[in-house]
Amino acid sequence: MSSQSQAVYDRFMAGLRGLIAPYAGKVEYGNLRAQASDWETGDAARITNVAIVYETPGGSTDQINVSFDHSRSCFSVLDDEGAEFETVVPEEVFDCIRPRMVGIPEKRLAHLRAEIKRQMDSGTPPAGVVGHLNRLMNSELRGGTITHLEMRDAMTFAVQYARNSLPAGR
Repeated sequence: MSSQSQAVYDRFMAGLRGLIAPYAGKVEYGNLRAQASDWETGDAARITNVAIVYETPGGSTDQINVSFDHSRSCFSVLDDEGAEFETVVPEEVFDCIRPRMVGIPEKRLAHLRAEIKRQMDSGTPPAGVVGHLNRLMNSELRGGTITHLEMRDAMTFAVQYARNSLPAGR
């Protein structure tokens, strides 16, 4: 690996730490964190996968992946739809992943709403849904728990869904 490649990777990791810092470990961001792991390919090239990991309510793990090919000094990011974006510029990677990180609270709320719908549609009574939400709020999995605001929004949604009076777009 060249020193130029290492410098690009180091600049990316320093920038990523700064990008994650305001959200890291916060419940509403699913206990956001980054983990890097190296892969050796058959031709002795090294690829580092950086997983930006977070949990949705209930403890399911989700992640944003960034791969760095050290031989090409090139980053690769898959978006939520599976399309690949490649660049040699760390700042372009940040521009690609920042909206996804900032959107984690809404994604968590969408997950809660889908779970409430699933439970109610399968016949779970409102008291059962409330019990499930209380268990989530008191979960020992930091990122899998929910905040008081998420609880409030989930309860409001559950009441509206039970009454079939959802606002448009929900």
